[in-house]
Amino acid sequence: MKKNLLFLLMLICSMSLFTACNDDDDNGGEGPQLGKDIAGTYNGELSVVSSEAKASRQQVFITPNGANDVTLELKNISINMIVDDNPTSIEIDDIQFPNVAVEGDNTLVQLKESKIALSHPSLGELEVTAAGTVQSQKLDLNFSVKVKDPAESINVVFAGEKLSSEVDIKDYAQEVAGWYARKELTITGIEIEAKWPTDGIEVVYNKYNQISIKPFYISFPWGTNDTRQIDIKSARLINTATGVEIEEIHQALTDKRGDATLDFSGKFENGVLTLNMTITNEENTAHYVFTADQKKTGAAIEKMIINSDVVTLQPEIGEVSSNKANIVFYIKEGTSAEKLSLVPEFEVSSGATLYYGDAVYEKGTAIDFSKEQKFKVTAESGKTTVTYTVNTAVMDDFSFKTNFDGEWEQKSYNNEGKIVFDEPGEGWATSNGGVAYIKGMHGFLQCYAPDKPNAVTISNESKSGKAARLETLDTTGKFAFITSVPKVTSGSVFSGVFVVDPVNTLRSTKFGYPCFKKPVAFKGSYKFTAGETYYTCPDPSKAHIFEKDDTKKDLPAMNAVLYEVNNYAFDFLDGTNLLTSDKIVAIASVDGKEQTEYTNFDVKFTFKEGKSFDTTKKYKLAIVCSSSKDGDKFSGAPGSVLYVDDLEVTF
Repeated sequence: MKKNLLFLLMLICSMSLFTACNDDDDNGGEGPQLGKDIAGTYNGELSVVSSEAKASRQQVFITPNGANDVTLELKNISINMIVDDNPTSIEIDDIQFPNVAVEGDNTLVQLKESKIALSHPSLGELEVTAAGTVQSQKLDLNFSVKVKDPAESINVVFAGEKLSSEVDIKDYAQEVAGWYARKELTITGIEIEAKWPTDGIEVVYNKYNQISIKPFYISFPWGTNDTRQIDIKSARLINTATGVEIEEIHQALTDKRGDATLDFSGKFENGVLTLNMTITNEENTAHYVFTADQKKTGAAIEKMIINSDVVTLQPEIGEVSSNKANIVFYIKEGTSAEKLSLVPEFEVSSGATLYYGDAVYEKGTAIDFSKEQKFKVTAESGKTTVTYTVNTAVMDDFSFKTNFDGEWEQKSYNNEGKIVFDEPGEGWATSNGGVAYIKGMHGFLQCYAPDKPNAVTISNESKSGKAARLETLDTTGKFAFITSVPKVTSGSVFSGVFVVDPVNTLRSTKFGYPCFKKPVAFKGSYKFTAGETYYTCPDPSKAHIFEKDDTKKDLPAMNAVLYEVNNYAFDFLDGTNLLTSDKIVAIASVDGKEQTEYTNFDVKFTFKEGKSFDTTKKYKLAIVCSSSKDGDKFSGAPGSVLYVDDLEVTF
């Protein structure tokens, strides 16, 4: 077959959405009844006409629509071809013909020709047609693909039988994914102990009706070793009357000690996996039958509910990291310890076991939530355990207003007292924690000394009372282990918290607090002086790399951002996405510039197109000010100074 035909087919494979039309709207006969009669799932084989390539197993789904037509659909398609004497397999996600007319009688139903029009910028207009028949529960389909210039065509046929009258487009890959504990392994053809795999194998979900199997070892004589590694990166699933089958795979096993071939197939039935494998090399041919019971690998608390009048917001569950996660639920302020003896209800992963302490948690047991509590979830497979730490919190009604006149809090890096900095407190944070982290590396990097200024300080040079002074610092720019010390570190003050993330320092800022009212405007006072020399960081993931840019002059940034969250405890915007996240609902952004005297601003919130404040949803609001507008990209001018005072969001 010509290479350009292969290219054409691969192009079509990449298209998952087709616009179909019909040449013939006449539906003679008993259209509606015929559509229902032929509806269902068909199992069969798909092959290229006049090709010696082995046919691939395929399912076709027919769904009745209105009075005179059906929808014809193929999913997870694999077409085997021979191109220049080389076998090739092409994967296609979905093909759908939504309006295929049917006609005929109970002995023979015709699926009339349906055309799909495609347009490609280089190949021009393409035309794909499908037509076929259903007779005695057997489906035959013919597909033709044509390109106008140059004129080319390829023909593919499907032949199959009805498996079920139900349109079964279920994704069985999700259902069968999990750990399979070994039951039995039999080996014929060679004399060797049936030792490997010793405990089982893990089936992993890839995509619709497609799985992979994590690499495992199997007993096989191989030089000085008695095992051979099997790695199934992708395998298609086909549902049959007797179970979900793994389509046969032929795979080369290459190794410097010698090559072999693997024939691999299997079936999932009633929670039992059976694998049939044959390994062949020059000396041996070994046949394996491996059976295993499915054991689920999920180890999550999926839901936690506490029915009590002291609970103001039900438990929110954080993401699992290193087999640990946090849960927070909100309670009324002033709730006594006695009233925090509560009975939680849990939903955990299928097959998993929930532990409290060293024992299985008994449903209905009261827990003392006046202090931190821990629960563990162990997967049915026994391979994974996740520890959940549960705490309570009080939902504060944050004012989103500050004049910085309160007593600032002195904090210490690593609590050693050698590197200290001040924070505004009362829910406001700064980038000083990041500067302290950089100072802490000075001993081995010689980057930014502990006695050098912090990025944010309290100042009497204010609109009234006190103000926050933000300065962009030259922190030298060096690389250290897993983190980068940037050349440019801007001063920032914001509503939120700062927790150092050494891998991605921009994620250290957790912006915002819960917001229960529609914001109207962001106002305050500022003055700003730009630093002399501007430096650009071409790639923020490599913050230590910088270049001087004489074409730019620094500007400040003052923004208030309203964004939607799924939960209050764990959802934040940070330095990577404050102004770009699709969670953003509205922004009030100050057009700041150099000002030698304090200048007032009062900026209305602008809501994103199609978005509004919905009292049934959860929101957070962040106020963020920075001495360099592009400080989140580690770009700016050291020496830029921004003063801010009397910040407030009005509602």
